[in-house]
Order: sequence, then C-alpha cells, then structure tokens
Amino acid sequence: MGAQDVCVKKGPCTCEYSNGTGVDLSPAVKATFYTTQTYELRMAGAEYDLTTYFFHPCFDVTPSVNSTNPGGCNSPLSLCRQTTHFNYNATIQGFLSDGGLYEKMGDTNGSTFSADGKSIIYSNIPSSTIVMLVCAQSEGELNVFSLMDPKKIALAFYSRHACLKVIEESGRSLGSTLLIVFFSCVIFYLVLGICTKKFLMGATGLEVIPNLAFWSDLPNLVRDGWAFAINGFKLPTRSGPVTSPDPNSYDSI
Repeated sequence: MGAQDVCVKKGPCTCEYSNGTGVDLSPAVKATFYTTQTYELRMAGAEYDLTTYFFHPCFDVTPSVNSTNPGGCNSPLSLCRQTTHFNYNATIQGFLSDGGLYEKMGDTNGSTFSADGKSIIYSNIPSSTIVMLVCAQSEGELNVFSLMDPKKIALAFYSRHACLKVIEESGRSLGSTLLIVFFSCVIFYLVLGICTKKFLMGATGLEVIPNLAFWSDLPNLVRDGWAFAINGFKLPTRSGPVTSPDPNSYDSI
C-alpha cells in the first residue's frame, strides 16, 4: 500500500484499499452486542458509576433495555452507553442503583472509516465515538481505549476479523451465469436462424422461425415423453391386428 492509499468504505463494516485488501468485520457479527465496562468511585467509595458500552458491528440492532429510561437506545443502533449510579445504603448494607441512564452513541448511517482503515467513526452530533480496529487472535473483544474527551470517546475492538485480508467482491451466482449463457444462446440461435431463412431462403411470416415444425410439435413430444415416463418407460400396448413392419421402416431396425 502506498503512503496515500485510502481504505474506501464498501459497507458499514467493510473497507478496501486499491490493491484489493482491506478490513471486513462481517464474520464477527453475532446475535448479541459486544460489551465492556468501566467504573468510577466517588465519595471515598460510598458512590460509584458503572458504565457499560454496547457495540454491534455491520448493522443496527435494538438492545434489550431493562430500564424505565431507555433514552435513545430503544431503537436499532450500533453503539449505546448505559451509565448506572450506585449509592451505599447503610440500612441494607449494600448499594442501590438508580436504574441506569441509556444514551445512543451511533448507528451505521452515521459511520465512516478512517482513511487508514484502522478505525470506524460513529457520529452522533455533537459528539462522536471512535472504534479502533485491532488485529488480534480473538473472535471479538471490546475494550475502552480513552475517555479523556467526553465528546470523543475511543473504544478498541480486538478481533482476527480486523486483520488485513483480500476483500472478495460479491458477484453473480453460478445459476445466474448459466441463465445468462442459456438466454444468450437462444437469442443467437433465433437471430441467426431468422436471418438465414429470410435473406438466404426467402421465407416470410412464421416460416422465418428456424425449425418451425419441431417447435410446433414440441408440446406433443413433451406429452408423449411424459406418458412414456409414467408408463414405466414401456411402449404402450398397440390395439388392432399386429402386422409385420415394413422391412425398410425404422420400426424394423
């Protein structure tokens, strides 16, 4: 790759360089979200905030929100953050939560690849979230990379599917190719046959159709073939007197 080579976005989780290599996170997609958590202690440990980040690559999914305050996370998205505040309660000698606050952080419609293809940027004006793509041995693991700028949080997604590989372009299936070849041959056959019969043989009207007698009799041939197959591939019993075939006929062979 050249110094100025850009990884061009081909889909929500796919980008490709000019040499045909790139990043494709499609195999990393799963039914649930990838998650990671951070916490912040307050009041000498009497309070703390637990923050959970949810990430779903490639397409948007609606998360399962267990809260009366779903925020913007009650619709399909790619990134979501849940912040839950806990207070120590001396009566129960434990912590009580506030139920959690959910915030949407981005979806595929607002996602772009960085020029080097090493991260996906999810825009959620006025903030944005960067998901760094790190080539690793795991199938997929989400971690927090930086919380220095609250309006530009950086997460890191570790996966073997974030490694550079050849991007295979989706093409026609074998069936589509065969159909194209078949209809191309039919068109060529008709054009060549019609031109030959019209200009070389002087045919007019329906007579310009090549092998008209065969095509006219094709329904009968199909019917006879179907009856032959239903009869167990046996010739039907002939009615009437049996006569010897003409020695020069096809039946005598």
